[in-house]
Amino acid sequence: MRNTRARIALLGTGAGVLLLALILSQWPPSGDQAPALPFTPEERGPASTEERPSEPPAPPPPSRPSPPAALPPEDALATALGEERVTLASSVSIEGIEQDRPWVCAGEVLSLSARLGGVAEPGSVTRWIWPVPGGHAELHPGPLLQWRAPLAAGRYPVRFQVCKDLGGRRVGVLAERQLELDVRPCGEDAGQRYEPLQIGVTQSGPGTFTFEALYRGGEPVAAYTWNFGDGSRATTAEPRMTHTYELSGLGPQEPRSFTVKLQARLERGPSLEATTFALTRGHPSSGAPPSVELQVSRWRPRPDGDGWRSDVVVRVPDNTDHTWERFERVFLHWEGEAETDVRDWRERVHVEEELGHGGFRGYVTVSPSEAGPDIKQILDFLYGRDAAGQEVVVSWSPFKREPPAEPPKTQEPLPVK
Repeated sequence: MRNTRARIALLGTGAGVLLLALILSQWPPSGDQAPALPFTPEERGPASTEERPSEPPAPPPPSRPSPPAALPPEDALATALGEERVTLASSVSIEGIEQDRPWVCAGEVLSLSARLGGVAEPGSVTRWIWPVPGGHAELHPGPLLQWRAPLAAGRYPVRFQVCKDLGGRRVGVLAERQLELDVRPCGEDAGQRYEPLQIGVTQSGPGTFTFEALYRGGEPVAAYTWNFGDGSRATTAEPRMTHTYELSGLGPQEPRSFTVKLQARLERGPSLEATTFALTRGHPSSGAPPSVELQVSRWRPRPDGDGWRSDVVVRVPDNTDHTWERFERVFLHWEGEAETDVRDWRERVHVEEELGHGGFRGYVTVSPSEAGPDIKQILDFLYGRDAAGQEVVVSWSPFKREPPAEPPKTQEPLPVK
């Protein structure tokens, strides 16, 4: 409006005077013809003889601020993590993401495993991120995720990324994929514990696993068919199978997840199927001494009776600086289910003495609530990097429970006559 009024005022000083003189020279018009008006006025009532002061123009209505545009999901997650997202060109690809079940009951755990392809980028890491209430986000590193479903049913997004640290708050994203997880309401007699077939997993070496078919049903099983996810298959009559994965193609401590599928063929009726995952890591460099020395004492009850304590000593023999980043605690259940809790390493490790270059003397604790009767064993993993940027992992077990004795079989009561 300001620009329009400025133009009108300018015209009134020049061309407007010429236009006014032209109109006056032709007044009055010839005959009874009414003068031509430059515009058609609005209909008005009888003209008043009183002069009325011109009313000031009504102020324009106040403009309402437009709501801020919603951020794309990937940018919203970066904001929640306090990061600056940078998309990078890369030959890394995400070939697929597998789930151990197509949907999960509210409050239960769903296992996810990502499979990568292409050429690996030096210094790249993998991670899972997903939004949580309050504008926050949770993060879990590695290709394998034990995702606990919310208590409310619905569809929830989870994003897998391959990224690298660019310094400061900048994170470069090499590849990513998002999927929506189906969370359903379940009754008291539904859920994972009532599934007729599950797979128990026990790791006895860097690449050696024992898988056990946990079958709950009345119909006998004729055969078990195993697919170990690395091209190997086997059919057994027994519900237990040990398999060793080849780790020669993996870099030092490089993680790789394998999808294990089991089919139980019943003597009568349809076959049953179950899925689980095995996470492996590459051997340390051959001939190279370990970058750190680890000493861990066997867990013992705390004097106050509040759980158990394990003393931990980490030394760095080659005097190269090590930086510790995160701490993972894995809870193994008797039924084969595994849960992971990830925190900053100093939340779990109580450092009593700094030994230099990243070494320390301290301890970790296990609370009674963490070691419930359904927990078979707890595993701790301390992750960090050496001066060259290579990942360093040390691990130990702060708690293990002996298997319970077989309860005596109760005799069926006699029918009442």
